[in-house]
Amino acid sequence: MSSALRIAVISSPNFQNGEPKIVTDLLDSGLEKFHLRKPDHSVTKLAKFLDAIPKRQLKKIILHRAPELLKDYPVGGYHHTSHESLKSFRRSRSRSLHKLKELSNLEPELSYVFFGPVYHSISKVGHKAKVPLADIRKNLAKLSRNPQRPLVYALGGIRRNKIGYIMDAGFDGVALLGSIWGKPNPVHAFKEFALTVDSHASRLNGRF
Repeated sequence: MSSALRIAVISSPNFQNGEPKIVTDLLDSGLEKFHLRKPDHSVTKLAKFLDAIPKRQLKKIILHRAPELLKDYPVGGYHHTSHESLKSFRRSRSRSLHKLKELSNLEPELSYVFFGPVYHSISKVGHKAKVPLADIRKNLAKLSRNPQRPLVYALGGIRRNKIGYIMDAGFDGVALLGSIWGKPNPVHAFKEFALTVDSHASRLNGRF
């Protein structure tokens, strides 16, 4: 997978049949970050899910809304909502943002942020893009002058045919949900996405 555009996958909000096996296969296929976000399910259910993931892969899992599990599992980090106080620990810390002004005031302690929706959401009906991509591009160009700033992942409506536009806008990565879990074979969908990213990166690097 190209390092030019990183890929994170966010879990479906509800548990899927055989999901731990699918997630393990995703991680074995090169996925670097899997965000475990199931806001309507208990900490006990989330712990049971983590128990079904090989320990060697837990470092690639990022928790949402269950900070109490950080002390029990060697996961890779914690993802904060836009209004959640920043947790104090040494693992990866990230946050979801939805307003352009938030991009101008990124907390330096963060490893990366999700920003969106960039396009109309695939998984959330009525969740539409509110900021023109041209305006996002301008803000990302300003951010790029600071090599120490958090990375910015595009969130919302991310399809394979949008990858070129997202890379051109200056995003560091993409966060996928509907384009993975809305497919019959999520692992195959991820591999196809990764190939598309590599193809665009190769063109940008002048190898094609």
